[in-house]
Order: sequence, then structure tokens, then C-alpha cells
Amino acid sequence: MKAFRDYLQSHGELFLDVLELATCGFYLRPIHSSPSPDTQPPLFSQLCFSSLDQVAPPSADAVSTWLDLVHPDDREVFERRVWAPKKHPEITEAPLQYRLRRGDGSYRYSEERGRTITLKESGETIWLSVLLDVDQQFRAKRELEDSHQEIQTILDTIPTFVWIKDESHRILRVNRAAADATGLSPKEIEGQLTRDIYPQQGERFQASDRQLLQDKQPLRRARETLENQNGKDYKMLIDKYEMPSLHDHAPRILVVGTNITEIDEAQQALANKEAQFRNLFERSPMGSVLIDSNHQLQLVNSKIESMYQLAPTADHPIQLSDLMPVYLHEHLTPPADKRASQASTLRQLEFQTTRTDGSEMRISVVTAPIEVENQIMTLATFTDITEPHLVAIDLKAKQEELERSNEDLDRFAYIASHDLKAPLRGIMHLAEWINEDMPKQVGQEVREHLTMLNAQVSRMDGLLNDLLAYARVNQQTDTVEPIDLNTALPQLFAFMSPPDTMRLSLPEQLPCLTTARGPLEQVFRNLIGNAIKHAPQGRVITVTSQVIDESYQFTVSDDGPGIPSIAQERIFGMFQTLESGQDRRGTGMGLHLVKRLVQVQGCEAWVDPGKGKGATFRFTWPTDENIITAAEPQLSIS
Repeated sequence: MKAFRDYLQSHGELFLDVLELATCGFYLRPIHSSPSPDTQPPLFSQLCFSSLDQVAPPSADAVSTWLDLVHPDDREVFERRVWAPKKHPEITEAPLQYRLRRGDGSYRYSEERGRTITLKESGETIWLSVLLDVDQQFRAKRELEDSHQEIQTILDTIPTFVWIKDESHRILRVNRAAADATGLSPKEIEGQLTRDIYPQQGERFQASDRQLLQDKQPLRRARETLENQNGKDYKMLIDKYEMPSLHDHAPRILVVGTNITEIDEAQQALANKEAQFRNLFERSPMGSVLIDSNHQLQLVNSKIESMYQLAPTADHPIQLSDLMPVYLHEHLTPPADKRASQASTLRQLEFQTTRTDGSEMRISVVTAPIEVENQIMTLATFTDITEPHLVAIDLKAKQEELERSNEDLDRFAYIASHDLKAPLRGIMHLAEWINEDMPKQVGQEVREHLTMLNAQVSRMDGLLNDLLAYARVNQQTDTVEPIDLNTALPQLFAFMSPPDTMRLSLPEQLPCLTTARGPLEQVFRNLIGNAIKHAPQGRVITVTSQVIDESYQFTVSDDGPGIPSIAQERIFGMFQTLESGQDRRGTGMGLHLVKRLVQVQGCEAWVDPGKGKGATFRFTWPTDENIITAAEPQLSIS
């Protein structure tokens, strides 16, 4: 160091004065293979410390004081670069930036530029460093970088594609959306020519750039297809603008692209659906029209023309008044808005109209709201129901005639069964008198014939009673009343005088229902009587109940011989029994009357398929809220 001082002194005090008057700080220090800063202190100019509002320390403390002023995060790099260049040969003479602490505690960015100097006389090597205050430049650069990053963040956030290019078509900046569309990263794109990124469209894009710079007019809404390097195409709307550069006079080109791939696909899908709708509309087997809020026909299919025999022209299109009476037009007014259309339901109209040839027809119209091109309209479908309408009228007339015939038949059955009972009673009395007055010497054959006569008269009486009961099915006048089957069925069973060996089995609880007593007791009487009659050797008649589908279902079972499967449908017919001839023990009306009584209530009666001995009859009966009174017959006999 002494040699260096001598060197400086040999060049005169003027040199030192020049260094002290310099506008930047500097320091000198010798470089040794084994540096010892304590014994070889460097030489700092006064400006090194005064520019930091720090007091210059003694030479012996200069190193430690200076190191203490260096920011802790920069200290390691500083020491390796400045204090140990021999130990770290990778250190070069490139500028080094680090932070120094001011007197107020804040830090200033400084840039140190140095070089090694070898003295010719002594061969000693020294390090000369010049310190520059770059705080304002550094902070301005940092703010510029932050601003640049903020702008880039904004660009990366927006979904549109953004490119910034120079006049040579080199891409200077690109946002994330545009980069993602190419399959490349922004770093891979920036600095590349347009044709390098878009080989197929590059020349066309660059020609468009040149045209923009030449005409000085923006390019707006140009449709383009960008090919992704991953093979996916993007439908784009491109806008181009010329923008001045902030640093030079070279123009820049701002390119903004809007990805309309999804919009384009949606529009195509909408167009396809519209085409399908029009195709279905036109090919519909029913006449169809689309009506707006002013009752104007926006669409009419060809079926309407053929149905009404119309021949429209451009000057005389089909009007709604050509299709239906004016007083019905208000029923075809579409809802005012989408919410009202969602709450709207289908509406059906029928009316009589006349074709152009004068023939009349019956039309059925079904209307429904529909949204077409953001407008609520009414879709009306017309159906020619002339033939079904005539058939319905004819059917109604025949139904009325059938009902009259049924009423006449019921009346005839009632009158016949009622009026025939009088002569039958006369025959019964005559048979009794003959039996009483018959001499004892009359032969056995005559007595057998008389017995047969009494049996046939009794059977005839039973037939008339059943026929009379059947005729009264639709004329029930019983009032609805509460019936407790837990007491009604045992009383009914005892009244029928069953054999001593037979008993009635009931569940713990049968329903108590409100209904007409006569029909329900008649059903149970016939089924229990049928079991007593056909199962004389049986021991138990079982009655059960359950609720199924809002109806009571009752079963009446016995342990008799059962019913053959081939007869299970036939036994419910009129005058049908399992026996024939002299073995016939009933009139064949009991089960038919059961079926008729439950049918009047809108219910059913059937017999379970037999898998062994015994028969199980089932029938349903309405619950209290579904009961049908005598004034509401459901069926009529034909």
C-alpha cells in the first residue's frame, strides 16, 4: 500500500485532488494471495461514506464499517467478489450491484465497477473500484418491470387472445390465452416471426399486417381459423390496430382475437336443430302453424294446405282467419314472457269449419307455447277429426239406445219375476191341496210325480227370487250407514242355519265401513251360502280382509271339494252351476249376482285358482271415501 501511495505522490497532489473532487465514490485496495484486511486497509474516498450520510471511519476500521453497510442479503456475494478475487477466480470485472445502508437506515442501490491494476515499478496488484449511485435508475427499472408484469397479468387474465408485433412481424408479447391456443409457452413464442408460429396462415397474417401499416386503418371482425400445433382448430374474430412505440418511432401492431369456437359450434348446433325442427314441422302428419303475438302465421306446413284445400300465393298467404273462427283467435295468443310460457299448459279446442269446396269438417287444435329466436310463439297442431267425431256421435246414440234397452230389460226382468210369482204361488197351493186331498190308495208313482212337481215349483220360485234380486241391483235404495263386520257377519252366518259341524272363522279385527248394507250383506250371504251348500262335509268357512290400492279386499274360503280350473270363469255366468240335472242344487244366479253387485261399486270378484281342496272367493269393495251410491250405477247389462 505504501508503494501505491508513493506512486500516487510521485504523480503529484493534483491526482489526489482530482479523485477527491470526483462525483462518485471509489476505493483502492491491494490484492494478495493471503489477504489481511486488518493489516492492509484499503483507501476509501470521502464520497463513499458522505454520499450515504455516514461518517468516514478511521482507515483501520474502514473494511468492517463498509461491510456493515452492505445489505445482509448482498454481503456474501460482495465479499466473494471484492475481498477474495484470488480465492474465487470466477469473479470477473463485470459491474456488481448491491445495497448500502444510508444514515437514516434505508438502503440505496449502488453499482460497483472495478478492475485490477498492476504497478510497473513494484509489480504490486491493486483493485480499483468506482461506486455509482444507481438507486433511482434501479427503482425506476423495478417499477417498469412491475408495471410490465402487471400489464402481462392483466393480459393473461382476459380470455381474448392478444399479440403485440413489430413491423417486421416479430411477436414481442403474447398473453396466456393466445399462447395456450398454439400449444406453446409465451417464452417459446416471443421473438419468433408470425409465420414461424402459424406456418399455414403466417404469410396471410403478415400481408394483413403490411396492409394495416400502409392504410393506417384498423382491421375489424375478420374471421380466421387458427391451427393449434396439437391439431385443434380455433374459430377466431381478429381485430388489428397500429400502436406507437414508447421508446422509438417504430410502429407496433396490436392483434386482438376472440375465440368464437364454442359460439360457432353453438350456432351450428342451433342451426341444425332449427333445420330439424323445420323438417319435423313440415313432415308432421298433422297440420301445424306457428303463430306470433299479433296472430300472424310465421310458419305453415303443407298439411294445412291439403287439409283445408288452400292454394296460397306470395300476395295472398294463409291467414289465421282462413283456418278457424275469429272468436277463437284469443285462445292462440302466446304468453307474454318466458316465465308465463313455462307455467302455461297444453290447450285443446274443437270447432266446426268449412273447406274451400264447401264440405264441412271437424277440427281439433292443440296449442303449446314455444320459444323461437328469443320470441315466444304458439305452436298449433290441427287434426281433422271429422270421421272420429261422426263415429263418436253414432256411438253415443247407440250407447243411449243400449242404456234404454238395458233399462227395458231390467224393467222386464223385474216385472216378469214379480208377476210370475202370483201364478207360481197358485201352482204351489194347488200342489198342496192335491197332496192333502189325494186318497191313500193313490199309487207310489203319482206321489213321486207330485214330489217332483213341488221340487220344480220350489226351484222356479228360487229362480224368480234371484231374477228379482238381480233386476234390483241398479235400483238399490239402501241408505249408506256404518256397518261393523265383526258383528254383522256372525249374525248373518247364524241366520243361514249352517250345519252344526260348520263354523265361521274371522280375524281378530274386521273393518267397520260406511256403505249400503243391503248389497254388501247380499254378497257375503251368497258367498257363505255357496260354501255351506257345496261343502256340507267341510268344517270351516274363513273370512279375511285387507286394504289394497284404496279398496278393501275380502276373501271367503271353505275346505270343501273346490272348483275345477275349467269352471272358474263359467261359474260367474248367469244360471251357471257345477251340477246338472237332478243334482242341481242352485239356480246358478248366486255368483253372478255377487259379481254384478261388486261391479256396480266399480270393483271386481274372482275365484283363486285351486291347488287342492277348498275354494277361495275374493272381491273388492270401495273404502268409505270411494263408495258409490245407488244413484251412480257404473255398469249396465246388455
